Amino acid sequence: MPDSPISSALQRVEKTFAHKPGLALQPDAEARATFSGGLSLEVRHPSGHVIRTDMPSVLGGGGKDVAPGWLMRAGLASCTGTVIAMRAERLGIRLTRLDVTAASHSDARGLLGLEPSVPAGPLDIALRIDVAAENADNTQLADLVAWAQEHSPIGDALRRPIEVELTVNGKLSGLQ
Repeated sequence: MPDSPISSALQRVEKTFAHKPGLALQPDAEARATFSGGLSLEVRHPSGHVIRTDMPSVLGGGGKDVAPGWLMRAGLASCTGTVIAMRAERLGIRLTRLDVTAASHSDARGLLGLEPSVPAGPLDIALRIDVAAENADNTQLADLVAWAQEHSPIGDALRRPIEVELTVNGKLSGLQ
């Protein structure tokens, strides 16, 4: 087993979770989106990181920031890439190139509610992975990518239907 700081950290956490599986179950960091005018929102991480979103001008937005759907694709690409890099570390594979692209096609009629049969979300999602390593052949790299595809949390969430619990808190402002 490789002795890099990443591999050592992963080995420690794997050992801990093997002995105490309950420690692996924990809440994920919340993402809080706050309306900032027009179609813009600020999405905040508890650590203070902020990402701004907007819609393209063709859909009435200012087009100055990324659209929320892009964040989903960015999350999928970065999550898949991270899992590939983590697994490569555990296997001692020294990556020399890793580029993950997530693309999709959508029909805006679903978003706008113009056609009930058209889904609001993407119609498809494609991942393109360009990977190379100095000490792994194509079969090993294909196995690495397949393992990461199976274990990417965001990829899993997109493939597997999960329940979304909705709570609405609201009040009218300016009324007595």
